[in-house]
Amino acid sequence: MKMIRTLALCAAAAGLLAGAPPPAAAGTRHSTDFTTYAVSGRTPAEIYRSILVRGPTVGGVRAIASTSARGVQSYSMLQDGPACRVTGHRISFRFRVQLPRPSKLKALRPKDRALWQQFSGFLKAHELQHIDLWLGCAAELDRTVTSIRAPNCKATARKVENLWRSMQARCDKLQARFDREQRGELLAQPFMQRVMRGD
Repeated sequence: MKMIRTLALCAAAAGLLAGAPPPAAAGTRHSTDFTTYAVSGRTPAEIYRSILVRGPTVGGVRAIASTSARGVQSYSMLQDGPACRVTGHRISFRFRVQLPRPSKLKALRPKDRALWQQFSGFLKAHELQHIDLWLGCAAELDRTVTSIRAPNCKATARKVENLWRSMQARCDKLQARFDREQRGELLAQPFMQRVMRGD
């Protein structure tokens, strides 16, 4: 018996860089697409105002950058004597990272252009950390699912589906906490310091 479940997952950004999560499970596959949205302005403050208008919306709030994830879980089950167990468990993620891109980068003063490049690298690193968090959640789920034993395969499938849903909820909380904890690092970025001064 083979089961495939799909579940849309979402996480987004505004903060930065936390401790490394556990590595992804051997049965986890993922791909990442990077996209950009155009912002305008000739100063850091003008660019940031454009981000507030054009940035991705996450949970009803504008974000500077975002990472969305679509996860698919597939597995087989085997009735092995008095117990049914999971075999061939696999999770596949497709991540989409959205980052701001100034439409007239060359119009910025050289110093501001350098600040933007630094800030842009910071944002990308932050979004990649969101992906690592999802992969860490998947690794934990994989370990738990492959240890399931139940009297019949219907009960096993029910446990697997419950674990899939609880993984999503738990990982959503980790993503939100990561953003909260890293907000200070975001605001300490030289580019954001210029923004807060109105430059």
